[in-house]
Amino acid sequence: MPRARYLLARRLGPVGLVLTAWDLWRRIPKQHRRRIAREARKHAPAVARTVTTQVRRARQGQTRRPKS
Repeated sequence: MPRARYLLARRLGPVGLVLTAWDLWRRIPKQHRRRIAREARKHAPAVARTVTTQVRRARQGQTRRPKS
């Protein structure tokens, strides 16, 4: 498994992360990639809405705390 060691040894950072993600994406069979993309299009708006709500609540909670 020299290829797996290459993936793990790749430098971390924005570029390394993108290259690793691209490499993993290419390894997924085409039919599965299509299904993943279809599911992402279907569920992404709900996930984004939930994340936005949670971030908004967290920020409001931070501003309400009295400074000590």
